[in-house]
Amino acid sequence: MPNYVRLVYASRATFATGREGTGVEREIARILMQSRRNNPRDNVVGALYCADGYFFQCLEGEVAAVDTVYSRIASDPRHKDVQVLVRQAISAPAFTGWAMKYGSIAGEVKALMARFGRREFNPYSFDEPVVAGMLELLRSTPDVPVAPGEPSSTAAGASDARVHLSLGLSVAALAVAVAALLVALLR
Repeated sequence: MPNYVRLVYASRATFATGREGTGVEREIARILMQSRRNNPRDNVVGALYCADGYFFQCLEGEVAAVDTVYSRIASDPRHKDVQVLVRQAISAPAFTGWAMKYGSIAGEVKALMARFGRREFNPYSFDEPVVAGMLELLRSTPDVPVAPGEPSSTAAGASDARVHLSLGLSVAALAVAVAALLVALLR
C-alpha cells in the first residue's frame, strides 16, 4: 500500500500578485502551467491559492514524490519564506484528479477568514481548523483554467477521479469541516 502524505505550506511571492484584467496573473499562470505539466509525471496532485502576496498550497502523493516537489518549490526564486503549515499521513489524496487545482475564490476566502475572526488572508497565522477550511474551499470549488481554451488541470495527465472519491474520504472531509465550524462557533 502506498505511503501518502499531505503537505500544506505557505510562502510569499517574490513578484507582484495583482490580477491583470479578469484572468489569472501572469506569473501565477506560469506556475500553474509548470505544475500541471510536471505533477502528473511526478505523481503529485494538489491545489493552490494566491492572494495578497501569499501562496497557500497543498501537495499530495507518495512521500518521496511530495518531498521532491516541495524541495523544488522551496528553492524556486518565485517563493520566499516557505513554511510547512501541515504535514500529515493520509490514506489517499483528496485532490485526486487535479494536477494542480487553482481556486479563484477571493470572496469565499474572505468569508472564511471572517468566520474565524481574521481580518486578512495570511496563511502563516493559520491554525489547523483554518487550514482545513481552506482545503475544503479549494476541494469544493471549480478549477480555473490558466488561459482561454486551456484544459482544466484534470486533463493535464492526472486521472479524472474526483467523482470516484471513496465514501471514507468524503466523510473525513465532512468531519474536518464540521470540526472547523464547531471550533469557530465555540470561540
